[in-house]
Amino acid sequence: MKFYFYFFLLFSHISIYAQDFSLSGRVLDENADGLPGATVIIKGTTNGTITDIDGFFTISVPINSVIEISYSGYIKREINIENNDSLNIYLEPDIETLSEVLVIGYGSQEKINVTGSVATIKQEDLISVPVANTSNLIAGKVPGVMTRQNSGLPGGENTQIRIRSFSESPLVLVDGVPMDFSRIDQNDIANISVLKDASAAVYGARAGNGVILVTTKRGEDGAPKISFSSNYTTQSATAFLEHVTPSQYVELVREANLNDFFDANATFTEDDILKYRDKLEGYEGGDWVNALIENNAPMQQYNLNVSGGNENVKYFTSFGYIDQESFFRSRDFDYKRYSTRSNLDIKLNKNLSFGVDLSYRQDIRERPSRDALSNIWIDLSTAQPIYPTSIPDGQIIPDPTKPYVSYSGSTTGNRNPIARSSRNIFGTYDRLDNTFRGKVGFKYNIPGVDGLTLKADMNIQVLDRSEKSFRNPYNVYRYVKLTDTLTLEGVGNSISSISDSQFRRTLLYPLVSAEYIKNIGSHDLKVLFVAEQTRRSYSRFSATRKNLFTTSIPELFIGSENEQTNDGYSGSDIGRKSVVARINYRFKDRYLFESTIRADGNVLFAPVSRWGYFPSFSFGWITSEEPFFSSGDNISLKVRGSYSQLGDDSANGINGFDYLAGYQSQNIYLFGNNDAQTTIRTLGEVNPFLSWEIMTMYNFGLETSFLEGQIQFELDYFYRERKNILSNDLKSVPEEGGFDLPLTNVNKSDDRGIEFYANFKQKIGDFNFEFAPNFAYAKEKYIIRKDLENFIDPDYIRIYGREGQWVNRRLGYLSDGIFMSQDEINNHKIIQDGNGNLTLRPGDIKYRDLDSNDTINFRDQDLIGYSSNMPEISFGMDIKIKYKNLQLSSILQGASKFSIYINGPAANMFSNGSIPLSYHYDYAWQPHPNNPAENINPDAILPAASLSSNSNNAKISDFWLRDVRYLRIKNINLSYNIPERVLSKIGLKSSQIYISSENLKTWNNLGIYKNTFDPEFDPGTQATRRYPITRSYTVGLRLLF
Repeated sequence: MKFYFYFFLLFSHISIYAQDFSLSGRVLDENADGLPGATVIIKGTTNGTITDIDGFFTISVPINSVIEISYSGYIKREINIENNDSLNIYLEPDIETLSEVLVIGYGSQEKINVTGSVATIKQEDLISVPVANTSNLIAGKVPGVMTRQNSGLPGGENTQIRIRSFSESPLVLVDGVPMDFSRIDQNDIANISVLKDASAAVYGARAGNGVILVTTKRGEDGAPKISFSSNYTTQSATAFLEHVTPSQYVELVREANLNDFFDANATFTEDDILKYRDKLEGYEGGDWVNALIENNAPMQQYNLNVSGGNENVKYFTSFGYIDQESFFRSRDFDYKRYSTRSNLDIKLNKNLSFGVDLSYRQDIRERPSRDALSNIWIDLSTAQPIYPTSIPDGQIIPDPTKPYVSYSGSTTGNRNPIARSSRNIFGTYDRLDNTFRGKVGFKYNIPGVDGLTLKADMNIQVLDRSEKSFRNPYNVYRYVKLTDTLTLEGVGNSISSISDSQFRRTLLYPLVSAEYIKNIGSHDLKVLFVAEQTRRSYSRFSATRKNLFTTSIPELFIGSENEQTNDGYSGSDIGRKSVVARINYRFKDRYLFESTIRADGNVLFAPVSRWGYFPSFSFGWITSEEPFFSSGDNISLKVRGSYSQLGDDSANGINGFDYLAGYQSQNIYLFGNNDAQTTIRTLGEVNPFLSWEIMTMYNFGLETSFLEGQIQFELDYFYRERKNILSNDLKSVPEEGGFDLPLTNVNKSDDRGIEFYANFKQKIGDFNFEFAPNFAYAKEKYIIRKDLENFIDPDYIRIYGREGQWVNRRLGYLSDGIFMSQDEINNHKIIQDGNGNLTLRPGDIKYRDLDSNDTINFRDQDLIGYSSNMPEISFGMDIKIKYKNLQLSSILQGASKFSIYINGPAANMFSNGSIPLSYHYDYAWQPHPNNPAENINPDAILPAASLSSNSNNAKISDFWLRDVRYLRIKNINLSYNIPERVLSKIGLKSSQIYISSENLKTWNNLGIYKNTFDPEFDPGTQATRRYPITRSYTVGLRLLF
């Protein structure tokens, strides 16, 4: 009954007190600067207020009352009020709490006492720029943490996060529970911590690639705070491919025909170039990119949260909404999110407290089809600009019962990017994700044993996903303006269909812990024990029907029963048990020691190898606390080091239960009287000793600050040995064995790197400056690679071997420009086609003969660049400049030592029917009309146009590789805090208006490719098949009541 009373109190209790007079004042710190957000409350009540940005407040108080003033990091004050109508209140720093507190594994700790490499992003740095994907907020803020946003698609940004350039993703925990945080409302997050060394070892088998801890907001002691934020954003592509114009397309086709067949007029005449250039009737062509894309796509975001509490009850409640549209003209790739969160903490008595965390999120994605995006880019890349993008109004459509689009010139006849981007034409795909997370926790301080606390938490997370897909047939017509005729060229989605699927995933995560804290003179001891279990189960069911009776009712029952299918499965993909012990010891406030041991058991492995044990040790020495450091030096200095063993139980293709013999269905054969029988095959040999991947990490760090923290530096060096990497052992077992080899723990590699962070703060008059640069450099090397055969030939070892080589390297041929004429080919002594250079032609790539044998073969390959899709060097800077109520903040992010490979249509014009890009027209080798063996383009640096494949130009070489360096203004925010005197009349405590931008400006060295490739894209995908990263502009408002 008490719980319901507190719950009712949380949402609806408002107390009203007799008002005698209005008290105004200002809360200041030890330097007489105003403290914004300080709590002023009438003692013994919940009636109070908070100070504005300059520390001013106004509150109605009874005569002879007492007010309490509190601010984080300062000693609380009580003041007796008689008949004062204005006063200044000075707060003194609380030395014991003023030190920055970091969230670490299973708890928190003052930064000065942390012996590991831990970085924190504060809440105020998480709301400067609105984003739909919260993962993007980490960019540029933490040394050694790199983000790569691979797409700008609403609800599908696919942002990768890597710590210290490790190849796998870090473990992410939200309030201690493993889950994706990319869709959490950024207004709900209190802080984000990144654990990079032994500080992560407390998470054992899942911490080998680092840990990210996300902590959501909770209520604080004080008057209720009601906060509302709203913003409106427009989004445009940062880089997008630019197709040639109709006349340029005709020119390049003529050049290709001249190069391939010595007949420029095979497809178009020279007169056609002029007709398309002058846009004569019937020769207007079409701009397919402009017809498909309309920039300035809108996004709007709203959040309302309420927080507050007293000594016994504290609460935080939040409601959020976001609506993001794509930049397709159809605006049919929408993403919407509704979210709510309530964190409640109740002190039941002196020793027992109780907490309830509830959150719910609904993600809605509405698209034309599940796989529409990749097909849109394929269709766009082949949409010929000589064809109009639409059919003129007023035309008589042969079959008006179906949607229709204009012919794009593709060989299949039914390709059209506009159709695939429209739900009204292609069909619909609706995905609805309902995510619920609940936590109930108890905390009990054992009476009679000071410092001993027991905790018990029960977490549950449920994902319910429904997907519904409808395919609608549509016709593709070719319109010829000169004859005013329509011709049917093809049918898209020839058969109507409807599919429906339901998926549920449930995670149960109970946890119990005991913590003991004891101080004996100069000795401080903290001991932690944790036991936890994780189990995740799932189930899925799907059904499909075709040939709908009518497409106006996209439901399963409308489809034909003769063409229906269904499928389903269920299982459990995670089952872990873990036990953790940690000891923290501090002596004389300067000698620090921490040790952790964690045991993890995972059902994915055989019983004989199911358990793994992961120890860690770390130390710290606060040198500045030594007697030989004078207190007047005003310097803080700490050195630290750590050793840890961590693991990875999900890397490199572990499917689960790989230690058991398995079978799978295969082909269907007919036996006897044509009876159909499904055959099965073995999955191959099994490995009962399959086990964890183990990482051993060494980290050494230095932290120092000067001038009372105005100047801060942090420097880290790390080394990680990664062994038991899973792969197939080809060196021990010959491939001729005739069976599939099992995964084994055979490979080994190591990483090393440095990280640097600095922070500079300065106040000059009314100006406050803060600059926080960071830098990281990391490399990985192969030590053992048993998944490769034993090479004997030195060149095979150099080119195809990996042992002892850096991971981030790419080998290929070194180019030497292009052949500018047939005479140059005829006089070229080096044979590079294996056929006397007879297949070479002007405009082809020329390669260097490294072994000087006058022949280009595999032995001429050498190091040409980087292969990793994560940079070796990353850097960033956090900039804040404040003048009175005006503040400018910005995040810079940059990287180098990685490569982008130009491939597919971005490299070869007309590849698989693709349309050339503008830089092909500007920089391709161009034949003289009367002498095709001579070039007439003085800017020629790219191969000549060709409608056929070219094996010479397709060689992996540095010609198509770009070593990338870039610097980006990742986000920038300009805000203004409206003075309280303007707001007090309407009941507001503070108000902020701001403008901001994300991905505002990028400087890179991509040259002619800068409008096609974004440096954050995953280099492993084709540039012409990606949804570009977006540049956004935002105007917003924040209110505090």
